[in-house]
Amino acid sequence: MKNQTYKTGLLLLLLISFISCDSESNSDSPEEPATELSLSENLVGEWILINYYDDSYFVQDQYGIIEQIVNEETDYGIQFTDNPKEIRTNGFLRYTREKYEIIDGEKITEPAGINFWDGDEGEGLHTGEWKIEDGILITNDVSPQEGIEYSIISSIELSGDNLKLTLDNSQFGSHLTGEITIEYRKK
Repeated sequence: MKNQTYKTGLLLLLLISFISCDSESNSDSPEEPATELSLSENLVGEWILINYYDDSYFVQDQYGIIEQIVNEETDYGIQFTDNPKEIRTNGFLRYTREKYEIIDGEKITEPAGINFWDGDEGEGLHTGEWKIEDGILITNDVSPQEGIEYSIISSIELSGDNLKLTLDNSQFGSHLTGEITIEYRKK
Protein backbone atom coordinates (compact mmCIF):
# COMPACT_ATOMS: atom_id res chain seq x y z
CA MET A 1 0.00 0.00 0.00
CA LYS A 2 2.86 2.38 0.80
CA ASN A 3 4.32 1.67 -2.62
CA GLN A 4 0.96 2.56 -4.27
CA THR A 5 0.73 5.83 -2.27
CA TYR A 6 4.32 6.65 -3.15
CA LYS A 7 3.64 6.11 -6.92
CA THR A 8 0.45 8.16 -6.77
CA GLY A 9 2.26 10.99 -4.96
CA LEU A 10 5.09 10.91 -7.47
CA LEU A 11 2.65 10.95 -10.40
CA LEU A 12 0.79 13.88 -8.80
CA LEU A 13 4.08 15.75 -8.29
CA LEU A 14 5.07 15.20 -11.95
CA LEU A 15 1.66 16.35 -13.12
CA ILE A 16 1.85 19.54 -11.02
CA SER A 17 5.39 20.22 -12.32
CA PHE A 18 4.25 19.75 -15.90
CA ILE A 19 1.26 22.06 -15.48
CA SER A 20 3.32 24.75 -13.74
CA CYS A 21 5.83 24.72 -16.63
CA ASP A 22 3.09 25.26 -19.21
CA SER A 23 3.49 28.95 -20.08
CA GLU A 24 0.06 29.26 -21.68
CA SER A 25 -1.90 28.05 -18.64
CA ASN A 26 -0.07 30.03 -15.95
CA SER A 27 1.05 33.19 -17.71
CA ASP A 28 0.56 36.25 -15.52
CA SER A 29 1.15 38.68 -18.40
CA PRO A 30 -0.65 38.41 -21.74
CA GLU A 31 1.57 37.65 -24.70
CA GLU A 32 1.97 40.46 -27.22
CA PRO A 33 0.92 39.50 -30.74
CA ALA A 34 3.75 39.35 -33.27
CA THR A 35 3.66 42.44 -35.44
CA GLU A 36 3.85 41.86 -39.16
CA LEU A 37 5.52 44.36 -41.42
CA SER A 38 3.35 46.04 -44.02
CA LEU A 39 3.98 45.37 -47.70
CA SER A 40 5.62 48.80 -48.01
CA GLU A 41 7.96 48.06 -45.09
CA ASN A 42 8.90 44.70 -46.59
CA LEU A 43 9.83 46.32 -49.91
CA VAL A 44 12.27 48.83 -48.42
CA GLY A 45 15.84 47.82 -49.18
CA GLU A 46 17.98 46.60 -52.05
CA TRP A 47 16.84 43.97 -54.56
CA ILE A 48 18.91 42.09 -57.16
CA LEU A 49 17.30 41.25 -60.52
CA ILE A 50 17.05 37.51 -61.17
CA ASN A 51 14.56 37.42 -64.08
CA TYR A 52 13.21 39.74 -66.76
CA TYR A 53 10.73 38.54 -69.39
CA ASP A 54 8.58 40.76 -71.63
CA ASP A 55 6.09 39.38 -74.14
CA SER A 56 4.57 42.41 -75.91
CA TYR A 57 2.16 41.92 -78.80
CA PHE A 58 1.36 44.79 -81.14
CA VAL A 59 -2.28 44.15 -82.01
CA GLN A 60 -2.63 46.38 -85.11
CA ASP A 61 0.65 45.23 -86.67
CA GLN A 62 0.08 41.56 -85.80
CA TYR A 63 3.55 40.84 -84.37
CA GLY A 64 5.18 40.57 -80.99
CA ILE A 65 8.51 41.12 -79.27
CA ILE A 66 9.93 38.87 -76.57
CA GLU A 67 12.66 40.31 -74.35
CA GLN A 68 14.53 37.98 -72.02
CA ILE A 69 17.36 38.52 -69.52
CA VAL A 70 20.93 37.46 -70.34
CA ASN A 71 21.90 36.37 -66.81
CA GLU A 72 25.65 36.16 -67.41
CA GLU A 73 25.77 39.83 -68.46
CA THR A 74 23.37 41.29 -65.89
CA ASP A 75 24.01 42.83 -62.46
CA TYR A 76 20.94 45.09 -62.28
CA GLY A 77 19.20 46.05 -59.06
CA ILE A 78 16.71 48.43 -57.51
CA GLN A 79 16.45 50.02 -54.10
CA PHE A 80 13.18 51.00 -52.45
CA THR A 81 13.74 53.90 -50.04
CA ASP A 82 11.23 54.95 -47.40
CA ASN A 83 11.74 58.65 -46.78
CA PRO A 84 11.26 59.79 -49.46
CA LYS A 85 9.55 56.82 -51.11
CA GLU A 86 11.74 56.46 -54.20
CA ILE A 87 13.07 53.64 -56.34
CA ARG A 88 16.70 53.92 -57.35
CA THR A 89 18.28 51.70 -60.00
CA ASN A 90 21.85 50.50 -60.39
CA GLY A 91 23.89 48.11 -62.48
CA PHE A 92 23.23 46.79 -65.92
CA LEU A 93 20.52 44.60 -67.51
CA ARG A 94 21.24 42.99 -70.87
CA TYR A 95 18.38 41.25 -72.65
CA THR A 96 17.78 39.48 -75.94
CA ARG A 97 14.98 40.48 -78.30
CA GLU A 98 13.03 38.18 -80.57
CA LYS A 99 10.34 39.26 -82.99
CA TYR A 100 7.46 36.85 -83.56
CA GLU A 101 4.36 36.36 -85.62
CA ILE A 102 1.54 33.96 -85.00
CA ILE A 103 0.92 31.96 -88.15
CA ASP A 104 -1.80 29.30 -88.13
CA GLY A 105 -1.79 29.40 -84.32
CA GLU A 106 1.97 28.82 -84.08
CA LYS A 107 4.44 31.37 -82.73
CA ILE A 108 7.24 31.83 -85.30
CA THR A 109 10.27 33.71 -83.86
CA GLU A 110 13.37 35.32 -85.31
CA PRO A 111 16.25 37.04 -83.47
CA ALA A 112 15.90 40.82 -83.28
CA GLY A 113 19.06 41.81 -81.39
CA ILE A 114 20.19 42.64 -77.91
CA ASN A 115 19.42 45.68 -75.78
CA PHE A 116 20.06 46.91 -72.22
CA TRP A 117 19.05 49.12 -69.32
CA ASP A 118 21.73 51.13 -67.57
CA GLY A 119 20.56 51.35 -63.97
CA ASP A 120 23.34 53.80 -63.10
CA GLU A 121 21.63 56.20 -65.53
CA GLY A 122 18.22 55.60 -63.92
CA GLU A 123 16.91 53.31 -66.67
CA GLY A 124 14.25 50.73 -65.94
CA LEU A 125 10.52 50.29 -65.59
CA HIS A 126 10.37 50.93 -61.86
CA THR A 127 11.91 54.33 -61.12
CA GLY A 128 10.91 57.50 -59.32
CA GLU A 129 8.32 57.81 -56.56
CA TRP A 130 6.44 54.74 -55.38
CA LYS A 131 3.39 53.82 -53.33
CA ILE A 132 1.28 50.78 -52.56
CA GLU A 133 -2.49 50.93 -53.11
CA ASP A 134 -4.65 47.84 -52.56
CA GLY A 135 -1.60 45.57 -52.88
CA ILE A 136 -0.53 47.16 -56.20
CA LEU A 137 2.78 48.98 -56.78
CA ILE A 138 2.38 52.35 -58.48
CA THR A 139 5.46 54.27 -59.63
CA ASN A 140 5.53 57.83 -60.94
CA ASP A 141 8.43 59.38 -62.80
CA VAL A 142 9.28 61.83 -65.57
CA SER A 143 10.61 60.57 -68.89
CA PRO A 144 14.13 61.98 -69.39
CA GLN A 145 13.65 62.08 -73.18
CA GLU A 146 10.24 63.75 -73.41
CA GLY A 147 9.98 65.38 -69.99
CA ILE A 148 6.50 63.86 -69.59
CA GLU A 149 5.26 62.45 -66.28
CA TYR A 150 4.08 58.83 -66.39
CA SER A 151 2.89 56.08 -64.04
CA ILE A 152 3.44 52.33 -64.09
CA ILE A 153 1.17 49.87 -62.30
CA SER A 154 2.49 46.45 -61.24
CA SER A 155 0.96 43.56 -59.36
CA ILE A 156 3.15 42.30 -56.52
CA GLU A 157 3.93 38.81 -55.28
CA LEU A 158 6.21 38.84 -52.25
CA SER A 159 7.37 35.55 -50.77
CA GLY A 160 10.15 35.82 -48.21
CA ASP A 161 13.11 37.41 -50.00
CA ASN A 162 11.60 36.96 -53.48
CA LEU A 163 9.71 39.75 -55.23
CA LYS A 164 7.78 39.30 -58.48
CA LEU A 165 6.39 42.34 -60.29
CA THR A 166 3.99 41.80 -63.19
CA LEU A 167 2.92 44.53 -65.59
CA ASP A 168 0.00 44.32 -68.01
CA ASN A 169 1.31 45.80 -71.28
CA SER A 170 -2.09 47.29 -72.16
CA GLN A 171 -1.34 50.09 -69.64
CA PHE A 172 1.12 51.43 -72.24
CA GLY A 173 -1.60 51.73 -74.90
CA SER A 174 -4.53 49.87 -76.40
CA HIS A 175 -2.27 48.72 -79.24
CA LEU A 176 -0.41 46.36 -76.86
CA THR A 177 -1.22 43.09 -75.11
CA GLY A 178 0.92 40.68 -73.10
CA GLU A 179 2.78 41.15 -69.86
CA ILE A 180 6.16 41.84 -68.36
CA THR A 181 7.49 39.75 -65.47
CA ILE A 182 10.37 41.06 -63.38
CA GLU A 183 11.72 39.06 -60.43
CA TYR A 184 14.13 40.17 -57.70
CA ARG A 185 15.80 38.64 -54.67
CA LYS A 186 16.44 40.78 -51.57
CA LYS A 187 20.08 41.65 -51.07
